Amino acid sequence: MHEKDIEMAVTLHKRILKSGNTQFYLSVYIDGQQTLETLFTTKPNDLKEKKKLAEAIRAERELEVLAKGTKYVPRHKKKIALLDYFDYYIENYDKKDIRMIEGVVSKFKLFLPDKKILITDLTESHFLKFIDYLNNKCGFNGETPHSYWKRFKKIILQANRDGYIDDIAYKNVRFKKKGDYSETKLTKQVLTEEEITVLQETYCGNAEIKKAFMFACYSGLGLAECKVLKWNNIINDRIIINREKTGTEINLALSQTALDFIGKRQEPQGLVFDLKHEGKFISEVSINKTLNNWLKKSEIDKKISFYCGRHTFATRLLIKGANLKTVSDALAHKTTANTIKYLNYVNSLKDEATSNL
Repeated sequence: MHEKDIEMAVTLHKRILKSGNTQFYLSVYIDGQQTLETLFTTKPNDLKEKKKLAEAIRAERELEVLAKGTKYVPRHKKKIALLDYFDYYIENYDKKDIRMIEGVVSKFKLFLPDKKILITDLTESHFLKFIDYLNNKCGFNGETPHSYWKRFKKIILQANRDGYIDDIAYKNVRFKKKGDYSETKLTKQVLTEEEITVLQETYCGNAEIKKAFMFACYSGLGLAECKVLKWNNIINDRIIINREKTGTEINLALSQTALDFIGKRQEPQGLVFDLKHEGKFISEVSINKTLNNWLKKSEIDKKISFYCGRHTFATRLLIKGANLKTVSDALAHKTTANTIKYLNYVNSLKDEATSNL
């Protein structure tokens, strides 16, 4: 036997079961590793015909093994319909995000003009247009388009591993968010000084959520930090706490207004904000819903999340004259590259103001 045959080999085997039926299976030998792959079981009357089918499958499987690591796609794989592969993938998928997988396949079926397209016909253009479709034509918000794309990419990567598609079709494709796609642009809503005052004077529906959000507008804390903020994190009118996301320390002097929001000091180990319901933290979705109902009562035509408080804090500092490094430090950013979007936002406000003179 040649060295190549030893490194890669696919052989057909059969075994007689107790029932008298015959089971066909393959022995696949690749780089010193052997795996067994069951094909099917047949009755004695169909043995001759089914053996021919098993031999054909063995030949195809051998071609797949030999083609592995090359750009060659076996002929039988070139004939696989894209949507048939997607359906096959879903049938054999057993992870927890199956609903997301089903969702993105459903969206792709709606997007695809030619339902009979073969999997080998996919091009970079298909991927770029599908990204645009997820961003602009599905009614998705926030990170949903990107979440769908990640699941779609998971299917495509598996198709590549299975030998159905060459990575040249997608390797240069990068997901970009809706709009300008620039990481230096601030896409979240920001509150003005007047809007902050209006909110302060308007009933919220949940006093603790209101207190925590207003504090965020004066401290730059995110929801994750507000949930775990304890009184011993506030020392001599300074807040000292690590960011939950990065572990970077926040060490910031608090204004009197910020201190007024949190009120009288309590037990050192006690939480500053009671953001729990029946012993569990209120979900971010519920908190954001409360915030937006609060904005409606205030007649502020904006849609926000709790993180808006952090954005508002950063832009307020810049508007009041703080430099980029100061704001970066106040937000506990590791570099000013993460802070530049706030400066660009403030500059855009200045440009808009001067253009209206």
